[in-house]
Amino acid sequence: KPPVFLAENLEFSYDKKLVFSSLSITVTEGSAVAIVGPNGCGKTTLLKVLNGLTGPFRGKLEFLGEPMHKNRSLRTRSVYLHQFPVMFAGSVQANLAYPLLVRGEHKDRAMARAACVAEDFGLASLLAREANRLSGGETQRLALARAVSAGADVLLLDEPTSSMDGKSDDMVRSMLLMLKKRGTTLLFSSHDPSLVSLLADETYRMDGGILERKT
Repeated sequence: KPPVFLAENLEFSYDKKLVFSSLSITVTEGSAVAIVGPNGCGKTTLLKVLNGLTGPFRGKLEFLGEPMHKNRSLRTRSVYLHQFPVMFAGSVQANLAYPLLVRGEHKDRAMARAACVAEDFGLASLLAREANRLSGGETQRLALARAVSAGADVLLLDEPTSSMDGKSDDMVRSMLLMLKKRGTTLLFSSHDPSLVSLLADETYRMDGGILERKT
């Protein structure tokens, strides 16, 4: 099987400022890979480049063995989750059903599927609540659940447990562990050593535009 992500000699600049260069990383299917490093070192930018959300870049970048620029499966298989996810207007259930409706699923089936996913992610009691009135931890759980509802099995997560209270932090950690056990590929940035220790099969450190694998 080809790796989920393969980057070799990747280079990216923003407003003529070099963010990183000569960057190489391989992410295999079903693995959990952490990227650590100081604020402003380029972790978020790397996740966005890997998910095709920013560019152009130089170097080799493939998703599931196909070049990024013509890859049809990237948008259906992979989702980038921002540190502060944006929810659609409407209820939690409507947010979970939305990706299915976009793909042409019948509304009744989409809403039923949304309710099942909500159960998995501890959101069943919140289905009728307005999504923009959730707490930070609830919003992060909804973002994870919505990605799974959409059928994504490759998640790129930017600081998934930052700025959360203890209960929300514990629940998101449980969700991520559950997804890992199901075979979801996780690539995440974090400043939290305990989360890295809990989840990561491999850890990379980014600093000064250089990415190095930690041993």
